[in-house]
Amino acid sequence: MQLISRKNLTVLAILLVAGLLTAILGQFSFMRNLELKTVDFRFRLRGPLANLDSSLVIVAIDDQTFASIPHKWPYPRSYYAKLIRNLDEAGARLIVFDLEFTEPYVQDPAQDQELARAARESGKVVFAGKLVTEFGGAQTINRYVLQPIAPISHPGDSLAPLPWGLVNIVEDNDGFLRRYFVLKEIGGQRYYSLAVEAYRQLFSVPDDQIRDAGKEFVVGQLHVPKASPETFMINYVGPTRTFHTYSFANILDDFEFDLGDEDTDIFEMHKIWGTFQNKIVFVGASAQELQDVKLTPFFQYAGTKQKMPGVEVHANALHTLLTRQFLRRFPRGLSALVVLLMLVLTMLFVYKLKPLRGGGAALVLFFGYLVGTYLAFANANLILPFISPALAIALGFLGGTAHLYVAEQREKMRYRQIFQKYVSQNVVEKMLESGEYPTFGGERKVLTVLFSDIRQFTNFSEKHSPDEVVQRLSEYLTEMTEIILAHDGTLDKYVGDEIMAVFGAPFFFKDHAAKACRAAIGMMKRLGELRARYAARNGEYFNIGIGIHTGEMVVGNLGSRQLFDYTVIGDAVNLGARLEGLNKFYGTNII
Repeated sequence: MQLISRKNLTVLAILLVAGLLTAILGQFSFMRNLELKTVDFRFRLRGPLANLDSSLVIVAIDDQTFASIPHKWPYPRSYYAKLIRNLDEAGARLIVFDLEFTEPYVQDPAQDQELARAARESGKVVFAGKLVTEFGGAQTINRYVLQPIAPISHPGDSLAPLPWGLVNIVEDNDGFLRRYFVLKEIGGQRYYSLAVEAYRQLFSVPDDQIRDAGKEFVVGQLHVPKASPETFMINYVGPTRTFHTYSFANILDDFEFDLGDEDTDIFEMHKIWGTFQNKIVFVGASAQELQDVKLTPFFQYAGTKQKMPGVEVHANALHTLLTRQFLRRFPRGLSALVVLLMLVLTMLFVYKLKPLRGGGAALVLFFGYLVGTYLAFANANLILPFISPALAIALGFLGGTAHLYVAEQREKMRYRQIFQKYVSQNVVEKMLESGEYPTFGGERKVLTVLFSDIRQFTNFSEKHSPDEVVQRLSEYLTEMTEIILAHDGTLDKYVGDEIMAVFGAPFFFKDHAAKACRAAIGMMKRLGELRARYAARNGEYFNIGIGIHTGEMVVGNLGSRQLFDYTVIGDAVNLGARLEGLNKFYGTNII
C-alpha cells in the first residue's frame, strides 16, 4: 500500500530543496549584508527614540572649535584639564573622553601631569585607550594595547590608575557600526570598552561582577544579550546630533579663557542654567577633517546622508546599557521554523488557489511579514529575520508554480494523446486552453449524437474476400471519421460497421447540433463520390443511414475503475441510434 502519493512526494521534495537553497544562500556574505540593510531600514522607519535619556550630552571638537580657538590642532593638554574642571564645577556626573592621550605631550610634559591631576581631583573621568592589531610576515598577528599616558594609567606613588576603556569599534562587512564590544582579554588582562567602563564607574561595578554567561553578558545587575561572542547590538537613539551637543570651545569659554574676537564667556551662563548638572558628558571629535565619523543605520535618514561622529557611537552604546533597551535577535532555531512556515504557507496558497491567486496571497503574506518585522522591532526591540523568510516565500512560489506548470503540461500531453485520435485538433486545443478536462464520472449536458450504419453490410461481407472487406471498411471509416473530426465532432466508438459520434463534448460548442448536421451532409457527399468511383470500376460500394438527435444525456469517463471510456449514455442517445434505423423504413439516409 502506497502511504504517500507521487504528487505529495514531489511537493515534499520541492519543500526540501527550497529550504536547503534558502539555508545555503543565507550563508553568502551578500545575503547577510542584505539582512543588515533591512535592520537599518527598520531603524530609519522607527526614527528617533521617543524616550531619550537626556542625561547624556556631547562636547564636540567641531568646526566652531577650530574657528574659535586660535591654537592649532592638536590642542594643549591644559585645555582638557580646564574642560574637566569646568564640567566638574558645572555639576557633571561623569566625563568620558573619546580622545586618545596615549602619547606624551612633548611640547610641555608637565601638562600631562596637570591633566591627570585634574581628572584625579574630579574623580569622575574616564579616559580612552586602544587595542592595536598588526599583521606581520608568515601570517603572524601581533596584538597589544595602547594605554593612556603614564600619569593616567601608571601614576606610581601609591596612586591608583585612573579608569579608561578601549575605543575600538566593530564594523560589519559593509563598514557599518551596529555592534559594540563589551570586553577584550589580551595576555591574561581584561580590558573593557569605553561605554562599559563608563557604566562600571557610574554604578561601581567590580571586575568579578562582569562575566560571559553564554548567550549574554552579565554586568553587575545588567544582562546584556549577545550579538556575537564579544558584542551586543547598539540601539541607536536616532541620527547624528540626536543627543544635545555643545562645542568644545564653549566649555572653555569662561571668564578666565580668552577666545579673542569669539570670546563670550558663554560657559558662565551654562553654569547658571545648569546645562551640565548631573550629566554624563562624552568628549570627542566631530569635525570632518579629524575623520572620526562612522557609518551607522541612520546614515541615510530624512533624505540626507550623514555619518555619525565616533563619540556619538559610544554615547549610543552607553544609552543602550543605561536604558536596557537591548536589541535581541530571533533565535536561530525559531528563525528556521519561520522560514519553514513561510515555505509551507506559500506552497499551500499556490496549490490551493493556483498560481495567480496564490501569488496574490503570497504577496499579502510577504507584506504582512514585513509589517510584523517592523512592529516587533519598534515595539519589542526584537530583530526578526527578513531576507531568508522573504526568499523562502519567493522560492516556495516559484517551486510550486513550476511543479503545477510541469504537471499541467504533462496532463495536457496525456489528454492530447488520448483525444487527438477521436477529436479534431481544434477541439483538443480548445479543451486544453480552457483547462476543463474530463474526469472519471459523468455530468448531464444537452449534446448531439450521430449514429451511422452501413446498409446490408453482412451481404457485402459474404460476397467479397476478407481482405477486400477489411480494405473497403477501413477506407470508409477513415473517410467518414475525417469528416466528423473536421466538424468538431468527437469519435465515440466503432461498433463493427457502425460509427457513433458526439458533438459538444468534451469541449462545448453552442452550435453542436448544426455541426452534426453539416457533418452528416458532408458524409453523404463523400459517400456519393466513393460510390461513383467504384461504379466506374464496375464495383459496388456501401450505402448508409445516419441518425442525429439532440437532448440531455450523461457524458464523461464511464465504466469501471479498471477500464473506462469517454462516452455518452441516456435515453437521448438511444433515440439517436433508433433514428438511424428508421432510415430503412422511410427510405432515407439522414433523420
